[in-house]
Amino acid sequence: MEFWVIILGIVQGITEFLPISSTAHLILIPYLFKVPDFGLTFNVGLHLGTFLAVFLYFIKDWIEFLIAIFKGGEKRKILGLIILATIPAGIFGILLDPFVEKISEPQTYPFAIWIILVGVVVFGIIFLLLERYKSKPLELKDLDIKKAIIIGVWQVFALFPGVSRSGSSISGGMYVGLRRDEATKFSFYMSLPLIGGAVFFKFIDLFKGNQTGEFTYILYGALVSFVVGIFSIHILLNYVKKSSLKVFSYYRFILAFSIILAFYGFQLPSILVFIALIIYLFWSFYKPKKEAI
Repeated sequence: MEFWVIILGIVQGITEFLPISSTAHLILIPYLFKVPDFGLTFNVGLHLGTFLAVFLYFIKDWIEFLIAIFKGGEKRKILGLIILATIPAGIFGILLDPFVEKISEPQTYPFAIWIILVGVVVFGIIFLLLERYKSKPLELKDLDIKKAIIIGVWQVFALFPGVSRSGSSISGGMYVGLRRDEATKFSFYMSLPLIGGAVFFKFIDLFKGNQTGEFTYILYGALVSFVVGIFSIHILLNYVKKSSLKVFSYYRFILAFSIILAFYGFQLPSILVFIALIIYLFWSFYKPKKEAI
C-alpha cells in the first residue's frame, strides 16, 4: 500500500505542474495497475503537497507581494491581476463541482472517459497552434485587467479532467501574448489560491465525515507530492525558457492512445505505451530543443 502512496505522490508532484493533466494520470494509473483505492480525500492530500510546493518555491515573491499591498508599485498590480484571474475558475469550480466529480470517475460513469480524452487531445492541439502563431513577447509587467480576465476564463477549462490546470492557464497567457516562460510563471502564481481553495473545502468535508481516507496515507502522499512538486516547478520553468510546448502536445496524443487501449481492455499494450511515454518525456527534458520564446 505504501508503495502506491509514494508512486501516486510522485505522479501528482509531476503532473500538477507539467501541462499534461494530473487528473488523467491519477485515473489511468490506478486503472492500469489495479492500485488500491485510498479514498477521495487522499487526492486532496496530494494537492496539499503541491500547494505547499508552489508556496515555498515562490516564497520570496509571495513576501514581496505582501509588502507591495502596503507599498504599492508593480508587484501590487501583478498581485491584483493574479487574484482577478482566479475568480472565474473559483466561481465555476463551486457551481460545477458535483458534475466535475462525476466526470472524474470513469469507473462509475463510463461516459467520463470520452470527456477526459477530449480534454487531453484538444489542448494538445491548442499547444501546437499557440506555438505556431504566437506573436507578442509580453512580460508580466505588460498584463492588464482585460488580459488577466481572459487568462482566468481559459483557466475555467481546467475544471474538466484531461485539460490540466497549468495547461489551460499557460495557454491563456500565451493567447494574450505573454512569453512562454512568463505565462508559465503566472500560471504557477494562479495555482496557489486555486489549489488552496480546493484543499480547504475538501478538508472541511473530511472533518464533517463526508469523505473517506486514511490520514497516514494522506500525509505520506502530501510529503512526496511536495518534494517532487518543487523539482517539477524548477524543471518546467527552466525548460520553457529554451524549448516549446510541442513535447507536451505529442505526450498528450500518445497518452490519449494509451487511455483508449486501457478502456477497451488492452491492458498490457496500454501499459507498454504508457511506459514508453514516460521515457519519451524524460528524454525530452534531458535533450531539450532550443527554440525562441
